[in-house]
Amino acid sequence: MEIFMRGVSWNVDLEQVKAHLTTFLHADYFEHLHPTRMNFHVYLHPDKKKLHRHGGTGVLTLPNEETATHFLELFSTAHPRIPIALDRKVIIFSKSNKQQPRKDVLEKIMLPYMDPWVVEERERRVQQLTQGKVRINILQFGWECRDYVYSVECEKDCHNSAVLSFSEERRELQIEFQHEGEIYIIAMTYSHIREITVHNYLNQDPVILFMLHMPPTYMCKQQSICERLSFLPIPDHKRVAPYASLAIRLVCTSPGELGEFRRLSRVAQLHKVMDYEYPVDSRNIFSAVAFQLLEQYLRNFHWCISFQITALLRSLVLDVQEILELIPDIVEIFREQGKEFTAALLRKFASHPKLAMYTTEEAGAGNDDTLSQCLRETERNLLQNPMLSVPKPSEGSLYDAFHVTITPTTMTLEGPFPERSNRVIRAYHPRHHESFLRVSFLDESKLQYRFDREINGPAFIRARVGPFLHNQLEIAGRIFHFLAYSQSALKEHAVWFVKSFNDNHGNLVTADSIIKSLGNFETLDRNLIFCPARYAARISQAFTATDAVAVTVEEILPIEDICTADGKYQFTDGVGTMSKELSREVYTQLKKTKRRRRMAANSAPSAYQIRLGGSKGMLSVDYKLRGMTICIRPSMTKFDGSDWNTIEIARSFDRPGQYFLNRPLIMLLEGLGVRYEVFEDYQNIAVMETKRARVSLGAAATGLFDRYGLGTSFRLSSVLLNLEKLGIYDLPNSPFYSKMLDYSINHVLRDLKNHARIPVPGAWTLVGVADVHRYLLPNQIFACVKPANGRTVYLQGPVLISRSPTIHPGDAMIVEAIGRPPPGSCFHAEPIPNTVVFSVQGDRPTPSCLGGGDLDGDVYNLIPLNDLPEFRPTKSYMPANYDPAPRKMLDRPSTMADVAEFVMEYINSDVVGIIAINWLLIADQSPEHIFDEKCMKLADLHSNAVDYPKSGQPVALSEIPKPIRAKPDWHAPETVGTSTGDFYESSRAIGRLFRAIDLPIEQEGRDAHIGHRRGPAGRRRQTAVNDLGERLRSVDIGNDPVFMAVEDRVLDYIDTDRLTEDRTPINNLFEEYSTQLRAICLSHTLSHARTARLSEEEAIVGTIVQKTSQRRKRKDMMATLRESTDVLVRSIREELAGEDGVTNEQYLARSWIAWDLAREKTQFGGHSFAWLALGAIFDAIREIDEEGSRR
Repeated sequence: MEIFMRGVSWNVDLEQVKAHLTTFLHADYFEHLHPTRMNFHVYLHPDKKKLHRHGGTGVLTLPNEETATHFLELFSTAHPRIPIALDRKVIIFSKSNKQQPRKDVLEKIMLPYMDPWVVEERERRVQQLTQGKVRINILQFGWECRDYVYSVECEKDCHNSAVLSFSEERRELQIEFQHEGEIYIIAMTYSHIREITVHNYLNQDPVILFMLHMPPTYMCKQQSICERLSFLPIPDHKRVAPYASLAIRLVCTSPGELGEFRRLSRVAQLHKVMDYEYPVDSRNIFSAVAFQLLEQYLRNFHWCISFQITALLRSLVLDVQEILELIPDIVEIFREQGKEFTAALLRKFASHPKLAMYTTEEAGAGNDDTLSQCLRETERNLLQNPMLSVPKPSEGSLYDAFHVTITPTTMTLEGPFPERSNRVIRAYHPRHHESFLRVSFLDESKLQYRFDREINGPAFIRARVGPFLHNQLEIAGRIFHFLAYSQSALKEHAVWFVKSFNDNHGNLVTADSIIKSLGNFETLDRNLIFCPARYAARISQAFTATDAVAVTVEEILPIEDICTADGKYQFTDGVGTMSKELSREVYTQLKKTKRRRRMAANSAPSAYQIRLGGSKGMLSVDYKLRGMTICIRPSMTKFDGSDWNTIEIARSFDRPGQYFLNRPLIMLLEGLGVRYEVFEDYQNIAVMETKRARVSLGAAATGLFDRYGLGTSFRLSSVLLNLEKLGIYDLPNSPFYSKMLDYSINHVLRDLKNHARIPVPGAWTLVGVADVHRYLLPNQIFACVKPANGRTVYLQGPVLISRSPTIHPGDAMIVEAIGRPPPGSCFHAEPIPNTVVFSVQGDRPTPSCLGGGDLDGDVYNLIPLNDLPEFRPTKSYMPANYDPAPRKMLDRPSTMADVAEFVMEYINSDVVGIIAINWLLIADQSPEHIFDEKCMKLADLHSNAVDYPKSGQPVALSEIPKPIRAKPDWHAPETVGTSTGDFYESSRAIGRLFRAIDLPIEQEGRDAHIGHRRGPAGRRRQTAVNDLGERLRSVDIGNDPVFMAVEDRVLDYIDTDRLTEDRTPINNLFEEYSTQLRAICLSHTLSHARTARLSEEEAIVGTIVQKTSQRRKRKDMMATLRESTDVLVRSIREELAGEDGVTNEQYLARSWIAWDLAREKTQFGGHSFAWLALGAIFDAIREIDEEGSRR
């Protein structure tokens, strides 16, 4: 609304008027209308006589009528309640005669407020950086050698035509040069720079040397957009780019350019500039001749050995010359010990050169070990410990997985890692598992490719990824072909490749033969084969990670789906039934795959997510079925599969999930009328209980580790509770435990701040199934919640139900829970615990209203409003239709070449994340909140984007509504501060929750950098001495209350002084554990730096401290970290437990020895192995007690 102003002094200008009005408009007068500062616009009419700077009148525009009315009540008329005077003249305000303000002005002031000083400072910084250039004469790419010499491997004489500039908007340095008439750019993101050295080399060459965590982006500049490249078209760069892109050396045109670079670095707030000199040489390390020679060796070695050698080279642990030097040793070891030993040796050796390079003193300081000696030392250690294969639990569904990651400039090889297998992998003998590769296509930062308006992304994906998918992937002379993907892998931009092999019957197995063996994809849906995405989605069922259960099913009964009267919806979409007997047998068979059959003693789950032949979905128990019976519905059967004899378990639902709020859900509930204070209260409780973890071990166990799923691989919560039972309430003398707490608390607070992941006690997350007995009325649900160690709860009354992700106002609705089932009802006979049972009556299934959900394994979030009435919305909204997206069809049957095309298109067109974040941003910025028309359009597009992997129909970027350029403070990446002028203070609930959390000062894990290239040697020696002293103090068991308390407890069962167990196997077990844990920590860091490794504390907790611009990547990496440590810990505990013939007392004795040994270890893994062994001690004691109670 516009307000007319008159009486403005001719002696003041526009900026003075705005500054003076700011003191009133941003005062307490308007706080009830604008919790954060508001924008406004001032326009002064020009003086028509041209005598003064303005005409003394003007217009003040305020965001809305309510604000303007309140302003006039305070400041209008000739005698205002509060006069606004400037230059001793009172400004007179009155309502403007103009009906509507200017549209452009209104749009501007509707935006959230940004501090003018911050904006001005940013503009000043941008202007300085835009105008500043550093002139470059020579561009060099090189390698940091082990003796701290920089070897130039490729260079370009730019003849003084290259320039280095700073881009504030993109937060990157750009080197621009010309070559053969084209303009090329090398872009280095600020956060990817490890360090910068600026010096005048030998008083002759003014040098800027960049050491990077990951390779830069190479581009060719076109008229409207840049073409991204894997290498530059300069001599030798194609060959050396995968290895020599982390150290870039610039020789400037004059020493004065170094001063200009330092000045611009300060303006850009780049604080990694040093001044030490780096020796330079041209050693031709990565010569064509060297690669040809290495390739000959790799072709002749067994694949498992060649894989590990290539992994050493590609991970930049060794350079090609160093590997060639080691070849004679490798050949000799192979001839003496065989391929399995040699491959295991090379994998273990992968961490040894890093330690030799980065933690020893400078060259000549007493460490003369050659790489050959290091390799032989590793051989001796491995011979003492004959465990060659990666330790893994005894369950049959795990296999050794080989991973390849292809980035724009290089590829990295990792593994083998024990992972959950799938139907295809299990079809072949374990010796053939190495023929399968899991290949990921990621950006250099190990993050997914992101849309960049300045880069032609589709063209680059086609150029980089296309040749691998359409033709072949060659590694060490072996040829792999694209095979398929699972749906979860596709979302991670990962697929399967396979190299041809002969199976046990002598038959040739190829990618084509594997696809043909899966079944018939045309009999059930003749249009399926014409849609590449749909066809690939059906193939992907066979690649879902599952547990295989060999159960003889007596009957597989086809039953019809339950549909609405009009046939539009299916109430039973994706869910069938099974008998109680079958449920128990599946559970029994799952237990049999575990050595000593140590599984939870609770009853069999009543719901499983399964794969069976060409069918997929959920099975819930039907108490009326008898025998070993399964009922399959048409909505579950996707194709005519070839194997109906084996049930594959994707997931069993034996316990309820906790309920956590998140940003989209909070934004939605706020829009529906739930007060901010509700979210604030629960966040405050979460913060308080998290910080209480320091009070006692019990508080840490229940309020931190157990609630947030931290330390689950090592069963930390159980160990802590057992220690508390022994009278140990704190561990004040354990720096390792203290650091574990620090990382855990920081993890939770970071999740609260960056994701609003707020726990809601008393609310639940449950998998959905159908009421096959038609007991429930429309809009009714039944939910029986049976926690592992708690009382059974029946939800009753109104329940707020939703399903993640929430994006439409109708995605949260209220349903009626019937409570405890009446005697004689179907739910009294079988309550199907830890599921939410939906009605099969009414006009539309409830799940379809919740983000287009179904019963194929979707989980639902439930808040019982009788218990938590504060979450009841004051508004409701009709759910969206969620009509299925149209399929992208071909006029001919699809081939795997078409599937490959779809994979490339998906990498470019996966916009679910963009749509979701734009919805949040626009809802934050718009006065209409979640009801803004752009938000409603985004909700529609989101549904199509979610369907894209199965429909093949992408959502065009041009269709996606965009938010304004300025972003809310909660959207700032972790690597960027909010005070840069690009972010405003959000007034929405998620913004206020974000600012309410103060994160402690974050430090990378102690081992995040195994060592620094050039720290003062004396200081590093002192650090090592201090660390050793700390470890020695930790083994002073005379006064250790933990040792004494645990020993007293163990003495109740065995005599620790008379143990006859051989300690050597357990020591070997620790050595292998240490090696595998180190490998896990090396492969799960977010950094590409050669020194990067997670700390032991991060590994045991299951978190990653390092900041990242893509938080989802850290989440995914933490998930795989926890899976890897879980497999490792379970395998070690099984080794301690022994085979079925080993007594529980022997299990306890071995665990005691393991704990005693670990306390003496000073090497990596010693601390966490002690916690692992302590957990095994308590587990063995529990088993002895249970065995005694059964007698």
